[in-house]
Amino acid sequence: MMMSAGERALHFLGRPLVRCFYRVRSLGTECLPNGGFLLLPNHITWVDAIVLQLACPRPIRYIIDREFYDKPFLRPFLRIVRCIPIEPRHSRSAIRAASEQIAAGEIVCLFPEGQLERAGTLLRLRRGYELIAHHAKAPVVPVWLDRLWGSFFSFQGGKFFRKWPKEIPYRVTVAFGKPLGAEAADIPTVREELLKLGEFCYSQRHNLDRHLAEACVRGLKRRPFATAMIDGIDQSKLSRAKLLGAATALSRSLQKQCPDPRVAIVLPAGKGAVVANLAVTLAGKIPVDLNFTMGRSANESACQRAELRTAISAAQFMERLKDFPWPERVLKLDELMPRMKSQIVLWWLMSILLPARLFIRLLQIQKKGGHAEALLLFTSGSSGEPKGVVLSHRNMVGNVSQFRELLDAKKDDAILAALPFFHTFGSTVTLWYPLIEGVRIVTYPNPLEVAKNAALIKKYKLTLLLATPTFFRGPLQTKSL
Repeated sequence: MMMSAGERALHFLGRPLVRCFYRVRSLGTECLPNGGFLLLPNHITWVDAIVLQLACPRPIRYIIDREFYDKPFLRPFLRIVRCIPIEPRHSRSAIRAASEQIAAGEIVCLFPEGQLERAGTLLRLRRGYELIAHHAKAPVVPVWLDRLWGSFFSFQGGKFFRKWPKEIPYRVTVAFGKPLGAEAADIPTVREELLKLGEFCYSQRHNLDRHLAEACVRGLKRRPFATAMIDGIDQSKLSRAKLLGAATALSRSLQKQCPDPRVAIVLPAGKGAVVANLAVTLAGKIPVDLNFTMGRSANESACQRAELRTAISAAQFMERLKDFPWPERVLKLDELMPRMKSQIVLWWLMSILLPARLFIRLLQIQKKGGHAEALLLFTSGSSGEPKGVVLSHRNMVGNVSQFRELLDAKKDDAILAALPFFHTFGSTVTLWYPLIEGVRIVTYPNPLEVAKNAALIKKYKLTLLLATPTFFRGPLQTKSL
C-alpha cells in the first residue's frame, strides 16, 4: 500500500493538473475495505482511470491490455503506478499478479466491460473479473463514474476528442458501492449493483431540479436564428427566437386573462400546439393537453377532475369537434395571435438581444421546479374514467436528459413530430425534448397518414422517426418509406 518515490512524484505533479480540468465528487468512500480488494467500474472515457484515482483515497493498480501497456510513450508512467498488463489469450500471469497485489493489501481495478462504452450505456460484463476474485478470495467493490459521458474523452457525438468540453472544470461524481463477497459477485449481481449506483448518481444531479420553463428558455436561446420547427400542414417555419417571442407574448396575455393554475390545450401536433404549450409553461401555469379523440364523457370527466375553465384551441379545429365539452372560456389562437403582432415582435427582439439569465428574470421564471406539478396528462379511460397523471418538473427535465444521452442527436438531425402531445411519449420526445435540446422538428397532426408523413420525411430530409409500435405498423407495411 506504500507508494514508490516515482509514484509520489507523479501524483504530486499530476493531481493539480488534472484538477484544473475535472472536479471530482466522491461518494461512498467509507464503504471501502481496509485491505486489498477488486474494484469494478463502468468504462466511459479514456481518462476513467485518472478520474477514479482522484476519487479514491488510496493508490489503485489497474489491469490494462498489453497492447496499451507496451506503447512507448505510456509504458514508463504505467510501470511507475504498477499497472498489471494482461493478454486475452494468456491471462494466467495477470490473474496471478493481481491476486498477489490484492493479498498485499492493494486495490486492483479491472474494467469488466472490456471496452469503452460507445452509447453511454453499460455494456455486457465479461467473466474475467470472477477468476481474479475467486483466485484471490477478495471482496469486490462496484463503482460508478457519472457524468463523464459527453466529456471531451467520451464517444458522445460519434467521435473522441473532436468536440469542445461542456464546462471547465468538468464536474464528475464517483460512487463506490458496498463490498460483495467473491462468491456473491456473479455477473447479474455486479451488473445490478452498478445500475443501482448509476441511478443513485443520476438522482444526485442538481440540474434535475430546474424549472421546465427555464430549461426551455435556455434551450431556445442557443442558436436563436436556427429553425426550431416546420409545420407540415402549411409549411411555415419558426426560428427558435421567433418561437420564443410568440410564446412569450401569449404567456403575458395568459397571465392577465387566466387566473386558474391549469390551462387546457385542445390542438393536434402543429405550430399552434407547440406555441400554446410553451406559452402556458412560461406563464407559470400547467398545460393540460386533452385527448380530443376519446369522446365527450371522458373529456367532461377530465375537465372536472382538473378544474379546467380555460382552453386554448383554434376556430377551424373547433368546427371539427362538434361534440367536445368546451370549458367556460376558449382562446382561439388563429384570432388571438394576429392581434398580438407588435408584442410578438417586441419579445422576439428581446429574446435575441437579452442574455438568457436576464430574459428569465424578466419573465419571473423560477429557477427550480423540483417536484412541483409541470404537466397534467390523462389516460385514455379504457379501464374506467380517465385518470390524471401529474408530471413534475423533475420528471420532465429528467426524461429529456435521459433521452438526450440515449439518442445522442447531431446538429443536423431532425424529427418528424407526428405523435399527439396528449401522449406522454409524444409530449416528451417531440415537444419538450426538441425545445430544450435544440433539435429541429417537422410537425404533422396524424401519425397514421403514412404517405403524407413519408413525403415530409423525404422533403425535409428528416433523420428521426419516433413513435410507438402501433404507429410503426403503417410504415412497415408500405413502400412509401
